Amino acid sequence: MSAMNEPMRVLVADDNPELVLLYQAVLEDAGYDVVSASSGIAAIDAAAATRFDAAVLDVLMPGVSGDAIAEQFKLEHPDLPVLLITGDYGEQFVTDSPVPVLHKPFAPEQLVHAVRQLLA
Repeated sequence: MSAMNEPMRVLVADDNPELVLLYQAVLEDAGYDVVSASSGIAAIDAAAATRFDAAVLDVLMPGVSGDAIAEQFKLEHPDLPVLLITGDYGEQFVTDSPVPVLHKPFAPEQLVHAVRQLLA
């Protein structure tokens, strides 16, 4: 957990720049400090360099997928809660996922609610 007056820091990773900006704006409006990554590798690098309170990862990204990153984070950052985001094409990767999954398309409030549930 962050110090009393510091906002929770959330890592958001998606290879779609428009979606990254949208997710970042929605979560910042909800009071979170958001760091964005445009690829799986960038998300891994960010988590190695900075402590996060939660991570929101798109499943289908070039290089390293969000579900693979979630597995890696479980080993390297076991206290980091992860939310996976997927559309129809990523569904096969999260069918039996132990990680919470938010399915595209979703309303901004659903993203905020899902992140709050992660941090509860």
